[in-house]
Amino acid sequence: MTQISYGLFSELLLVRIHGRAEAYLQASSAERLALVAACRGEATVPDLAQRILSRTIYAQASSRIGPLRELLQNALDASPPGARIDVRSSEDGREISVTDQGRGMSRTELLADLLVPFRSGKAGEPDVIGEHGIGFFSVLEIAPWIEVVTATPSGGHRLLVAPLGGGPPYEDFSWTLLSLPRPPPAPYADGGRAGAPARRVDERASEPPRRPTTGTSVRLSLAQPISRPALAAEVTAAVGLVDATVARIYVDGALVNTARGRLRRAAEVPLRLPPSGELCGAVELFVGRGDGIEPQLTITQKGLTVATRIDPFPGPELGLHRELARAITAAGFGLVAELPLGVPLNKGRSAVAATASTAVEAALVAAFERFVLRDALYDRELLRAVDHRLSSVLDRLLHAALLGESITIASAQAVDELDPVARTPTVAAPEQVIRFASGLLDAPLFRSIVADTGQRPSGAALSPLGQVHYRSAPLTLRELLQAHRTGALRPLEAAPSLSSSQVRSTARWPLGASGPGPEAAMGREAAGVRPGDLVYLALDEPLAQAFWRRLASEGAASQPLQAAAGAPPRAPSAAPCPMPRTSREALLKTAIDVPGVRAVAAAMTIIERLDAAISESADLPASPIWVHQDLYGPDEMAHTDGSGISVNLASTRVRALLTAVLLRDDAVAFTALADLLLHEKTHVSLASYVPRPTAEHGTSFYRRKDWMRRRLLAAIASGAVADPMRWLAVARRGLASAALPAPSELSQAFLAAAAAA
Repeated sequence: MTQISYGLFSELLLVRIHGRAEAYLQASSAERLALVAACRGEATVPDLAQRILSRTIYAQASSRIGPLRELLQNALDASPPGARIDVRSSEDGREISVTDQGRGMSRTELLADLLVPFRSGKAGEPDVIGEHGIGFFSVLEIAPWIEVVTATPSGGHRLLVAPLGGGPPYEDFSWTLLSLPRPPPAPYADGGRAGAPARRVDERASEPPRRPTTGTSVRLSLAQPISRPALAAEVTAAVGLVDATVARIYVDGALVNTARGRLRRAAEVPLRLPPSGELCGAVELFVGRGDGIEPQLTITQKGLTVATRIDPFPGPELGLHRELARAITAAGFGLVAELPLGVPLNKGRSAVAATASTAVEAALVAAFERFVLRDALYDRELLRAVDHRLSSVLDRLLHAALLGESITIASAQAVDELDPVARTPTVAAPEQVIRFASGLLDAPLFRSIVADTGQRPSGAALSPLGQVHYRSAPLTLRELLQAHRTGALRPLEAAPSLSSSQVRSTARWPLGASGPGPEAAMGREAAGVRPGDLVYLALDEPLAQAFWRRLASEGAASQPLQAAAGAPPRAPSAAPCPMPRTSREALLKTAIDVPGVRAVAAAMTIIERLDAAISESADLPASPIWVHQDLYGPDEMAHTDGSGISVNLASTRVRALLTAVLLRDDAVAFTALADLLLHEKTHVSLASYVPRPTAEHGTSFYRRKDWMRRRLLAAIASGAVADPMRWLAVARRGLASAALPAPSELSQAFLAAAAAA
C-alpha cells in the first residue's frame, strides 16, 4: 500500500461517499488527484463534502464541555479498566492534552475511521460508547490545530491537523501523517516547555517524534485560552461521575472523578426500547451528596454526563414527583440516573434520541417512585435534612385522602408496564394528578404504638378483661386515617409511660428490604390496626407532623376512646395558641418570667447570625428576625412584609430543630434550619408580598434559592463570611436550659400583657 502522508478532510469524505476509499488509499499522488477530480465531476453538488464537514464540526456542541467529553469518551473506550487518563494544560492556557494508556490506533484506523465522519471503528463493541463517528470533529470547533500521537504494539504514528482558509468557520482541514519507527521518550502532555510561547501544531512538524509505549495523546491548540480552574470545572462536569474503577481521570495532576464513591444505588428499572420491546439493560438511580454531586438530576451513560435537570419531572401529571424531587435536591442531595449503553443518544450526546425518549422518561419516573417508596421515606437522616416543603407536599396528599378523592390516571405509560407489582393509584393531590399516591398511602412510614384495649366488635377475639397489650408497628397513612375516623388516634405524648419490655415489635419491612425469617415471626401478632385498638402516633418526624397538622386544620379533634376498661376519657388535642409577631426585646420584656424564654432569645441570636451570613454572601440587607405562633398558618417560618422573617414557635419541627442546635452542635439540624431560612430569604430577595407561601414556588424561585445556597457555601469556604455554626457556643453561653416555653404559656403571657395595657 502507498504510504500517504498528506491530504484534505474533504477528499477522504468525498471518495468515501463515491465508494472509492480503498482505491484512494492505495493510489499514488497523481492517481489520488485524478480520483478526487472524478468524484467531484460526478457529484451533483460540487462542494457537498465541505458542507457536510462544516455542519458536522460546527453544529454539535454549544459549549467547550461537549468536545472535551468526546475526547475523554474516546480515551475511556480505548483504555483498560482502572487505567489512568491525564488532562493537562499549558501555563498560558492555549494548549490542552488528553493522554490515555489504551490500545492506540493503526494507520488504517486513523485514515479510515478517525478522519472520516459517520464512520466508527467501535461499531459492534458492546462496552464502548462511541457510535456516530463524529465526536472527534467537534473538537475542531474549539481547537483548529491538533496533534495526535498514537502507538500500538506494532508501531506508532503522529497525525497533524491544521485549518485551511480564513475562519472560523474554516472551509477545510489538512492532515499530515508521519510514522514513528522507534520509541523515544514518552510524549509530554503539558503543552511545551515551561515559559515557552504556544505554537501551532503545523509549526512543530520538524520536532523529534515522541511515541508512548501504547496509547494515544491528543494535543489541542485552542482558539481561545482557558484557565486551569475553568478546565478542571469543565472536565469534572463532563466526567466527574465516572466510576474510578473504570478509569482514574486527572486534570493537571488532580483526580477529578471522586464523586461516584459518595453515591449509593437507590433504584433500578428494566428498560425496553421500542418498537421491538427488546430489553437493553436497566436504568439505575443513585443518590448522594457532597463534593462533585450537584443538587439536581444528572443523566449519565458510563459515567459521562448526558444532561442535567434542575426540574427532573416536567408536566402537570408529575406534579408530586416534581415537588418531592425539589424537596430532596433543595437539601443538597443529588440524583444520578445511569443509562445502559444500549440507549441511543443524539449526535451531540446531550440528550436521549427521540426514538427512545418516551421509554427512558417512563423508566426515570418509575425509578424515582421506587426510590421514594422503598428508600427515601425510610431514611430518617434524609427526612430531617430535606426542605420543609416535603411536609407541605404530603400535607396536600393527606388532604386529598381525607376527602376521599379518586381521580382516573391518564399517563403515557402505566406503571404496571414497568413494575408488575405496582398498584393502580386511587388518590391524587388536589393540585396535581399523581401516579403513585396509592403507594404512598400504603407505605408503612409512621412510627406508632398500638394498644389492644380488649374492646372488640361482636364475634371478635377478646383480650383478658382489664389487660392492655402494647406493640410498636410502622403504620400506613390509610391505617392512621381509619384510626382517626373511629376516634382511636392520639399523639404518642398522651400515651402512658411504658418500658421497652412492655412493647412488642410487629414492625413490617419496606418494599424490597429483607425481613425477618419465618422463625422470628412465629407466635407474633399480625401488624396493623384492628377494630378497638388505640393508636399512639410519634410526632418527632416531618411526615407525622404534616399528618397531625392537617387533622388540626380540618377540625379533626375527635373524642378519644378509653385507653383501658374503666379509664376516664382523655381531653382532645389542645387548640392553637396564637401569639403576635414579636421581636427579641419585646419577648424578653413581656414574657421574661415564662420558663424557656431565654432559650428562645438565644435561638433568635443564632438565626440572626445565619441571616447575616446569607445576606452578606448574596449582597442583601439583613432581615429583622421575629417570633410568632400560628399567625401565618402551619408554616415553620414566614416572610411577613418582604423584608422581615418570623419563626413559628408553635411548629413541632421548628421546636425540635431549635432545641437540637441549642443542646449541641447538631450539623443536620442546623442545615435544616439554614434551609428554612434560605427559603424565606429567597422570598425576601424576590420582594414577594404574596401571603400564600406556595404562590411563588416555581422554577425561577428554586433556581434563585439554589443560587443563594451556592453563594453562601462559597463565601464560607473562601473565608469571606464567618461560618454561622461558630455562633452556637456563643449563643448557648450562660443558658441554663435548652427547653423552649410551652406555646400556651407564651400565649397567656401576651394576652395578660394586652389586658393590662
